[in-house]
Amino acid sequence: MCETDVFRPRGGKVRRSFVEKTIDGFSQVLMNDFYAERIAASRGLMQGLHPGSKVVTTLLLILVAVCLRSWPALVLLNLWILLLAYVSAVPLLTFLKRVWLVVPVFTGVVVLPTIFNVVLPGDPLLVLFHFSGGGHHFGPWMLPNVLAITKQGVHGAVIFVLRVGACVSLSVLLTLTTRWTYLMRGLSMIKIPTLFTMILEMTYRYIYVLLNSASEMFLARKSRTVGKTSTREKQRFVGSAMGVLWAKSIVLSDEVHAAMISRGYRGTPRTLANFKLRRLDWFWAVFTALAGIMLLGGDRLVS
Repeated sequence: MCETDVFRPRGGKVRRSFVEKTIDGFSQVLMNDFYAERIAASRGLMQGLHPGSKVVTTLLLILVAVCLRSWPALVLLNLWILLLAYVSAVPLLTFLKRVWLVVPVFTGVVVLPTIFNVVLPGDPLLVLFHFSGGGHHFGPWMLPNVLAITKQGVHGAVIFVLRVGACVSLSVLLTLTTRWTYLMRGLSMIKIPTLFTMILEMTYRYIYVLLNSASEMFLARKSRTVGKTSTREKQRFVGSAMGVLWAKSIVLSDEVHAAMISRGYRGTPRTLANFKLRRLDWFWAVFTALAGIMLLGGDRLVS
């Protein structure tokens, strides 16, 4: 018999405590950041562009996505973004998980009511229920004689999901292919207010300091716990941990800011790399602008 078999339940599955799950969650967040840094350091199309050029063209493409009104144009834009991710050394499976496993769920919940003729009248696509008589009320809505899914509702829902997917994909692609310090530098180059970039940079640095502190607290709790604990004891620990973490965060905020000041931080992001606009950056900007114009023109023809 193996030594670990003594502590294994009969079902063969070891039930992890909430402390272990929380520690794993902290570790996963840190691993995701390391993974993103590795992608940003790899050689790809987007990684070789000027940070300011990437920020401007990404905002331009997001504006184009918001203005598109037909699903073929939005599908084409999303496919183009996938191609950009591929040539930028971003694993497509990871990229799709980060975008298209989240967007349909959250946006679907928002737009789901609009596919019914109760919210958005239109041509019936699928009849779900026939009401006897008429004049039925459901809250502020007047129920029709037939409850159906409309063509207009489905079309609007598809457009909304594709539009949000394109905007989220562009944002994820920008953050995956650009180091955070370079991204902040790019924002400052396009005259984004210094206060805004400073808040973003402080937030980014402080989040991981706070995560590390919370992880140490839960790890210390795990190392000092023997046997099972009651639900009341777990709730008491979480409440006290939140209070201690809040008190430590006040002290850590001053320490992090002092550490940044002592290393030469004056509110403006600084990097060791010296960024200069090259021909590739100008070509990418012109190409993106022309692609956006063509998408908008094709969208007007289709719609």
